[in-house]
Amino acid sequence: MLIDTHSHLHFSSYDQDREQVHQRMREFDVKTITVGTAMTTSASAVEYAEKHADTWAAVGYHPEHLTSPFEDEDEKGVLDVPYDADELKRLAQSPRVVAIGETGLDYHRLEEGDKASREKQIKCFREQIQIAQELNKALIVHMRDAFLDTYNILRDTRNVTRETFAANDKSRITSQESQIVIHAFSGTYEEAKKFLDLDCYLGIGGIVTFKPRKGTLAIDSLSEIVKKIPLDKILLETDAPWLAPQPVRGQRNEPTYVRFVAEHIAKILELPYEHICEMTTENARKCFRT
Repeated sequence: MLIDTHSHLHFSSYDQDREQVHQRMREFDVKTITVGTAMTTSASAVEYAEKHADTWAAVGYHPEHLTSPFEDEDEKGVLDVPYDADELKRLAQSPRVVAIGETGLDYHRLEEGDKASREKQIKCFREQIQIAQELNKALIVHMRDAFLDTYNILRDTRNVTRETFAANDKSRITSQESQIVIHAFSGTYEEAKKFLDLDCYLGIGGIVTFKPRKGTLAIDSLSEIVKKIPLDKILLETDAPWLAPQPVRGQRNEPTYVRFVAEHIAKILELPYEHICEMTTENARKCFRT
């Protein structure tokens, strides 16, 4: 069994062959979490998960939708319904919702010095962190060109939470802290270490099967980073319909392709494929309480 911890299976990319996609999931024993990116897609993620036993949902508001007019082909119309923290919290009450997200910070399309847009993203990120904490749900974090602010906010969140408990009461800390997932991690080794120090999970997807970008230091190639990540902190994901791994790169991605990510990790770690499946599934169940 494998759990693809991040897909967008309810998006329109699958409208023409959705049943066949689920049939392949049954064939390969794959389950997934379909992730909302706005008010509309969060609501439809919940509705979708409530109808499909092999799918859970996450609800959140993608930071780029707060500060950019960009809409992906699968997300047409999402900007018509503004961000609403109270509505996200209501949607998250569904027992099929296992996480808040994807949320986070994305400065990629922002102009240099656009402080107002950064502050807007940070405010909404903090609000969604609060929802995750109040509901005891995992937090799925999107990060692009915003490492320092993302790290500092998560560090502060951890510190504030831990200050409410006795320093030696580790069991209470573990039970009360929201699990944090850094979605589609593709940063440097130093960034990975800092997130691991905060007890975050790293979401590893199809990018790990790609050749490193030109100029990437050997230590910072994702395959090399994965060799150094504790296995109990790795989550597998696809980000379907995007980022299909080798050997299906360039095609529409889907949850069953998570097996290619597992195979690649098994190869670079020189471990049996079945062991990677078992460990990452256990990690997902622990993180998302599935």
